[in-house]
Amino acid sequence: MKKLTPIIIFVFLLFAPALCLSQDSSKKENRKLERKARDKYLVTGFGGNIVKAVDNATSPLLYKGFGPAASVSYLVHSEKVIKAFETDFSFGWLKPPTVSPWYQQRNTSIVVNLRYYQDYKLRGIFKDRVNWYLGGEVFINNSFRINYKYGNSALNFESYFGLGPITRFEFPFSHKARKVKIWFMNFNRRDRDLRLSFQLSLPLVNFLVRPSYVTVTNFIDPELQRAITSDHFHGGFIEPFSLRTQTELYYILHNQNMLKLTYGWNFFHHDPGYNKVQTAGHSFLFSYIFKFNHKSINSEK
Repeated sequence: MKKLTPIIIFVFLLFAPALCLSQDSSKKENRKLERKARDKYLVTGFGGNIVKAVDNATSPLLYKGFGPAASVSYLVHSEKVIKAFETDFSFGWLKPPTVSPWYQQRNTSIVVNLRYYQDYKLRGIFKDRVNWYLGGEVFINNSFRINYKYGNSALNFESYFGLGPITRFEFPFSHKARKVKIWFMNFNRRDRDLRLSFQLSLPLVNFLVRPSYVTVTNFIDPELQRAITSDHFHGGFIEPFSLRTQTELYYILHNQNMLKLTYGWNFFHHDPGYNKVQTAGHSFLFSYIFKFNHKSINSEK
């Protein structure tokens, strides 16, 4: 036995790296299969956006209005992880509550937002009926307002970058097939799976680009008329302040594509002691969700 001991040690040292490599490759293969099994979607949405804005750089009045909105996003979804890259756009006109007899005080509003987030499941709550996720989000929000009556102060905007945590709750549920009678008409309602979700985003670090005091261009120095200087930048911890919520209802079709209703609320506030601005957006979108990696369906529900 003593003679065999060195041989056993030698054999172990010889094959140990191979065993470690096989374990590492096995883990990598499992992670690869897990990523491949995640559902991947293209999301296209259309709807409207209600915008409210108070911009003291041009007026102390509250401007508000409604305009069409659209969104395009890429979604990766599984029970363990959710990833999404989302873009949305809206265009409309904002009006104050007051009426001027000599001209129409109307602003043109353009909103363009981009964001990427990742959510990881923490646990199931309420007897595992609700999945609780926690993750992080990075975004760039852009809001432009144009009023040609203000001359050299016609354009005002804020473009801000944010980074911070997000939390998400998902409630999957379903309804069974049944016959429904409405007046004299009979309908056969098929069984369906649905999912209700709510997501809250609170950026901790913000970085803002915004025109300086009263937005008048620097007509004294021609070289600075179109330049961006340090006066245009602001940032810090929870300053400027922004908050976003997103509520979604998914209706899962039998071909594994989905329909979705979304209500999004986006709030922004910045007050450096002058030139205060505060905006809020309420977006309503109807989306068709196309699934890339369809799974085989053995039997139709």
